Amino acid sequence: MKVCLKTFARLIVISHVLIFLFLATGYAQMERPFTYYEFDGVFVYYRTQDISTYRELLPKVFDMPDEPLVMAFVMDYYKMDRLTEPYQEVAVFLLAKYKQRMGWHCLTMPVTSDKARFGGVKLLGYPKIMGDIRFKREPSTYTGTLMLNDKTIMTIKFDPKKDNEVSASEEEWFDKLPKFTSFNLLNGKVYEPEFGEPEFSMKANILKGSQMYPDKLVVKTGTANLTQDSEAAGAYSERLGRIFSIKPSEIVLAYYLKNSFTMTFGSGKYTD
Repeated sequence: MKVCLKTFARLIVISHVLIFLFLATGYAQMERPFTYYEFDGVFVYYRTQDISTYRELLPKVFDMPDEPLVMAFVMDYYKMDRLTEPYQEVAVFLLAKYKQRMGWHCLTMPVTSDKARFGGVKLLGYPKIMGDIRFKREPSTYTGTLMLNDKTIMTIKFDPKKDNEVSASEEEWFDKLPKFTSFNLLNGKVYEPEFGEPEFSMKANILKGSQMYPDKLVVKTGTANLTQDSEAAGAYSERLGRIFSIKPSEIVLAYYLKNSFTMTFGSGKYTD
């Protein structure tokens, strides 16, 4: 009887050890939520003559940059970890200066996933809202569209160069962009999110990255047509109407990006 009890006790211990090892292995193999395996989209950078609205929309904690610049993009995050549903995203940023450093401040960031919206707002300080976003790929054109309340707010139509040549001016901009950080407002403080690790940082020169790793990173330069309906945006909110009233006076850079590097949000930091 004693032998049977000892054997039974050993079996219990062994089973608990096996369960622990199974759980430990399982957790080790679990993917981190919001791991981005592959995505693509279009980016547009442009100057504007509407400096007064630019200053009004930029929070007072930030100074005007040496050269006011707006960035807009439409992205499709179509290959995510198993726990995160794929989603689309649109964003509009203003270049800002904070403590003599230059960085992008996000004015609005519509998304198609409420989970992405909630996490972006609460954890990263992005002003995310829900929206209807579509990204269409054709042999010679990429088109990204934002709709709110069944009304088209913004459309970016991008036509890549057939030979994919990069001008000297475009190379200069690709060299310049990695120098800019990001400035969000989180819990009333200036916060710098980190995105791109562990395989490739989006703060790097993506043009050079695409030349070094063409199987992982694709960059196509070309021309873009940006249209915005401030009246339709204003029907959603007065602030959104002002955001989409900033018209481009000159598009300085436009490109299509496809990324296959695994990326996540790293440990951002408060600047104060």
